[in-house]
Amino acid sequence: MATELLAAPGTATLPRPAFSARRRPPRQAALESAFATAYRGAETAFAVVAVYLMSHAVVLLVLEGSGSDAVGGAYEGNYVLRTMFASIHAVSLGLVAVRWRASLAAIARRPSVLALMALALASTAWSAAPDLTLRRSLALLGTTAFGVFLAARFEPRELLRVLGAALALLAVSSLAFALALPRLGVNHGIHAGAWQGVYTHKNILGKVMALGAMVFLLLRADLPRSRRWIGTSGVALCLFLLLMSTSKTALSVLVALFASAALFRLLRQRMDVAIMVFVGAVLVGGSAAALLATNWEASLAVLGKDPSLTGRVPMWEVLVRAIGREPWLGYGYNAFWLGDAGPSAQPLKEIGWETPTAHNGFLEVLLQLGITGLALFLVGYLSAFRQALGALRRTVTPDGLWPVLILTMTLLYNVSESVLLEKNNLNWALYVAAVCSPLLARPAAPGRGGWLRRPRAAPAGRPR
Repeated sequence: MATELLAAPGTATLPRPAFSARRRPPRQAALESAFATAYRGAETAFAVVAVYLMSHAVVLLVLEGSGSDAVGGAYEGNYVLRTMFASIHAVSLGLVAVRWRASLAAIARRPSVLALMALALASTAWSAAPDLTLRRSLALLGTTAFGVFLAARFEPRELLRVLGAALALLAVSSLAFALALPRLGVNHGIHAGAWQGVYTHKNILGKVMALGAMVFLLLRADLPRSRRWIGTSGVALCLFLLLMSTSKTALSVLVALFASAALFRLLRQRMDVAIMVFVGAVLVGGSAAALLATNWEASLAVLGKDPSLTGRVPMWEVLVRAIGREPWLGYGYNAFWLGDAGPSAQPLKEIGWETPTAHNGFLEVLLQLGITGLALFLVGYLSAFRQALGALRRTVTPDGLWPVLILTMTLLYNVSESVLLEKNNLNWALYVAAVCSPLLARPAAPGRGGWLRRPRAAPAGRPR
């Protein structure tokens, strides 16, 4: 499946570099062409492998075993993992340097990302653990460089195919681990029986498969009719693995993404219809939210959830007070959760249970970089979302939906998880790739309408 995706026709590629303006001997021209082709292939292979590994697949599961929840600690102290990610960062920075013009153009589309990197590095000055902040800030810089590389190297249509290839490998290997290596691929702890595939937790598998289902749905719309079985198979496999993971959060996010895709699709129709539907969706959504708010405990009981969101609500109240003590610049990048030896000591006593994150991306940014960091993120996010909606209106191909859906997924997941500004994390790299995408800066060339929009047939007698 992965090979079929990368070899599918219609893939956008960068023009071959002109090595010389003068006429070259045939043998030299052939060698240069072969080198350029091999180099582009190596870049694509690196992207697929890096996406696979940055989703936290296989390596941590093999090293730590099934049911390991100490992901952060394991990554921080394990030489193999640190070397693996440092290698990805180094290669990413090297590729960004090789394509420096395209990379500068990509990051120039979203200067707030660069400002966030500078703030994270600067936070070493006021961090409770300066060495830790510096090391982790550099890891964040490397993760961001990978996202910039994806935006600079691949056109949106080609990036979808690269992601499809990596996610196909993740889905197939997760299925193989669950069936052939159930000791690792199936949880035997508190979530006994839930599939976790090549990951250490069922929720990680659910999150990655939700992304996979969305990517394969977009790919299916763009593939020729004879190859649409690839996209259909990918969606079906990802949905199956998501259901076997029993991750309610991932399932809810995927349903919301599919609903959002249908709503965004209307923006490509007549604007008056889109506005009417949008207003209707706001009214219905607002009514549903009011109903849930007035029947909070009963609604969560139906979903099998604790009204305190498994202790999150009381924890958030404690963390808000901690934010109030360092409101503007926070405690330094990745320098709040230091156990009993750092700023988290008193909050952890009040919370009453060990937690490595705030389980909310926006609160996490406030803890680390304060109001300044959150403001920089929101400025970039809102600007990118506005441009993504504009790109959606200008395009007719499925890749036009990609940036706005990634932005929507980022918003949804960070309500109950902390994946904003997260080092060595695929979610942050894809966010950077989406907000720095060339699709947001210029109209995309119209192509096949596919599932999203088909060109209307011209009336008889009129030229098309």
